[in-house]
Amino acid sequence: MFVKEADPLIIENLKKRKLLFREELYEHDYPFCWRCDTPLLYYAKKSWFINMQKVKKDLIKNNQKINWIPAHLKEGRFGEWLKEVKDWNLTRERYWGTPLPIWKCKKCGSIEMVGSKKDLLNQTFTKNKYFTLRHGESLCHQKKIACCLPEKIYCPLVQEGKEQIKKVAKILKKKKIDLIFSSPLLRTKQTAEILSKELGIKPKYDQSLREINVGVFNGKPLSEYVLWKKKIDRFKIRPPEGESHNDVKKRMYKFLKGVDKKYQNKTILLIGHENPLIALEDAVEGLSSEEILEKTQKRKQIRVSELRKIDFKIFPYDKEGNLDFHRPYIDKIKFICPKCKATMERVPEVIDCWFDSGSMPYAQLHYPFENKQLINNKEFFPADFICEGMDQTRGWFYTLLAISTLLNLGLSYKNVIAHGIVLDSKGQKMSKSKGNIIEPKEVIEKFGADCARFYFYTINPVGESKRFNFKDIQNLSRKIFDTLWNSFIFFSTYVEKGFKPKKEIKPRNLLDKWIISRLENLKIEVIKNLENYNVVEAARLFEGFVEDLSNWYIRRSRKRFQKPKNKKDKDEASQIFNFVLLNLSKLLAPFIPFLAEEIYRKLPGYSEQSVHLENFPKPNKKLIDKNLEQKMKKVQEIVALALAERAKIGIKVRQALKELRIKSDKLRKEKELLELMKEELNIKQIVFNRKIKGEIELDAEITPELKQEGMIREVIHQIQMMRKKAGYKPRHRILVRYFGADDLNKILTRNKDFILKETKAEQFELGEKPKLVFDVERDLEIDQKKLWLAIKRI
Repeated sequence: MFVKEADPLIIENLKKRKLLFREELYEHDYPFCWRCDTPLLYYAKKSWFINMQKVKKDLIKNNQKINWIPAHLKEGRFGEWLKEVKDWNLTRERYWGTPLPIWKCKKCGSIEMVGSKKDLLNQTFTKNKYFTLRHGESLCHQKKIACCLPEKIYCPLVQEGKEQIKKVAKILKKKKIDLIFSSPLLRTKQTAEILSKELGIKPKYDQSLREINVGVFNGKPLSEYVLWKKKIDRFKIRPPEGESHNDVKKRMYKFLKGVDKKYQNKTILLIGHENPLIALEDAVEGLSSEEILEKTQKRKQIRVSELRKIDFKIFPYDKEGNLDFHRPYIDKIKFICPKCKATMERVPEVIDCWFDSGSMPYAQLHYPFENKQLINNKEFFPADFICEGMDQTRGWFYTLLAISTLLNLGLSYKNVIAHGIVLDSKGQKMSKSKGNIIEPKEVIEKFGADCARFYFYTINPVGESKRFNFKDIQNLSRKIFDTLWNSFIFFSTYVEKGFKPKKEIKPRNLLDKWIISRLENLKIEVIKNLENYNVVEAARLFEGFVEDLSNWYIRRSRKRFQKPKNKKDKDEASQIFNFVLLNLSKLLAPFIPFLAEEIYRKLPGYSEQSVHLENFPKPNKKLIDKNLEQKMKKVQEIVALALAERAKIGIKVRQALKELRIKSDKLRKEKELLELMKEELNIKQIVFNRKIKGEIELDAEITPELKQEGMIREVIHQIQMMRKKAGYKPRHRILVRYFGADDLNKILTRNKDFILKETKAEQFELGEKPKLVFDVERDLEIDQKKLWLAIKRI
């Protein structure tokens, strides 16, 4: 009876026998199954253990050589675990798993460890002796004709074959044969009858020993018996109505096991045919199909009338005749106890699956049976680094180190990154019962695998738990991925057809020099962090660079692509831009492999089939200008302050202002940088004044001239927005028609040429709404003056 159902009956029984002192309820902690939420019951069970106390000092010593990230794990969570290391409970009472390779004698309790196929071959499985004999030379052998059951041709022994068997009989008399089993075919029956007369033993005929069934080829020349394209095919592919090699091996092996079970302390002779006898030899040697093929090239064929001795061994074959050392096949392996000669059987336990995981570095190479040099010479071991969750400090991280230490091979990994677990946005562990699980598929379909990957790289330090928040990943997608992709689209849109990137770049423009310097410094910092296994900081470096590329380099270089002074200037900008995107895709490949591949393959300068086949970019220190980067950073800081001041007083950037005053005079002599600031802030003049209160000060007075300029820029902005809404490409020419207040019309008419140039319009006409149908129309106000705008592609 289930113990929980028995509780009230036990209490009732105690009452009846007047043995119950008191009955009461009390609260206490109780374990429950995390899957089905039912109570867990603990039982004292016998189990197999590895004595880890014997290697405790070595475990601690090896741990000191490992670089842990986070660093506190070395002496903390992992170090403390090693100091208090428990013996390893190695086994489980389950069906599935790696069988514990221990056999125990049912009589004397002796134990045998079988660690390999070779160890199994060294065991004794029988008290019988076995010999095999191929029949004497027959007529079908001379005529080279295939002959199996049912015998379609008359195929007796020839005289020479009979004489061969009589000679064998003299040898067999010395072997003291007790039993003879023979194939029922004519040539084997005749062989058995000759031996029967000579040895005085009546043979037993069994169809299990028959020749291989060649099916439709029976009775035909052997030259026609061609069926397999590859030699390995013969183990599974059968001729029509016939048998495969595995079929023959199974029936021969089954027959021999049956004989061995029935008889003891006998010397037994099996008379058969070449192919079945070879299959039997393969079976008792435990050879795989590949090993059989390898052996076939070296071993001699079984000649007619050849006598051989075979050692009976039992191996775990599955239903298809293939070796399988798992349950249930391994459990059928029994052998003779070397001490008391009773039967040894495998113990029922399987090995803890974490032992399998910890054995991974060696098991994948079939060590120590193969590839010893790869492990012993440290060619394929230890791993450079391993990455798993924090919970693996007592799981995989431990078992890997435990087994390499037990094998006296030192540490199994040089560096380890242990990351935190994923929680919901409130910091709760995700659980189906709580309903707070977020499906990875949902995140990937919405934001992409790259974004999800990059989110976990950058959200917080690697060892901390990750509070997953849709809003945060959405912000990341917009800030990094949208920005990076839009940067690439800008390049693709404005680069000239037939553009050919140069192998070397020589930046001349100030912005070009700056972005290249930023790129080369980015390479240095990313490589440095990756070499120190600081993935979080390495990934975070890209955020600032992508921001600088899009919102500073591209913004300030826009005119060089859209309205270049000359073809050379645009080509120089394109060369730099292409170089940056190409190198950035290579740098980003380990972090965001899909987007990096997409950008790489669509750039005109890629050389490999994939960005993941490229070498990681090496920094060119000659292209680094730290002084320029520092000055540009100062410019960006001043611009940020000025933009904040504009926002505070409510003046858009499209409205030109007269003057910006700067307290620090560090940039006084930097004319190019000052021009950048003026363009970015739409400021007519920059002055340096140490007497101002703050870092910067804006002259917010808007003169009539400045006001007019602001109005024109607003109109240009509106036209560009209409172009975008209409889906026009930059190359498309347009007609613009406008009509508004008289004074506004006059201002626009006076600045017609400037507006045509800025908007890439073919015509800019004044006129009321005509019958002509426009693609996009808009009514708006410019400085409280109504204006109608309309555009049409021409």
